[in-house]
Amino acid sequence: MRILRIITEKNRAELMHAVELAPKGAYFQLIDAPRTLAQNRMMWRLLNRIADQLEHCGEHWAPDDWKCAFLKAMGKKLRFMPALDGDGVVAIGYHSSKLSRAEMSEMIEMMFEYGSRHGVEFDDDRRAA
Repeated sequence: MRILRIITEKNRAELMHAVELAPKGAYFQLIDAPRTLAQNRMMWRLLNRIADQLEHCGEHWAPDDWKCAFLKAMGKKLRFMPALDGDGVVAIGYHSSKLSRAEMSEMIEMMFEYGSRHGVEFDDDRRAA
């Protein structure tokens, strides 16, 4: 049996009952509310502003590269594997889609702080948050 539900007041008792009936050895996973679509749009808006306006180690990096740098700065574990063509490495592991709403808020605040400290102009992005 597999049950995947967002917990609400209406189904809380049903889900608790399912846990009570589950056999020993069954797998249970409780995940915080995932990031919102609005948070995801904000993250990409900020990543694009940072990528357009900043260099890191003398290079302009793509928004996705900056995202990996911010995930690492948050303490998320990233791994690397050699590229299939043998030219460099590929970051693998953690994705921002796995962030909770609270974690995504933390990452957005970190991007605002980092960008502000390095002179990034965010226009009206703060209000859109």
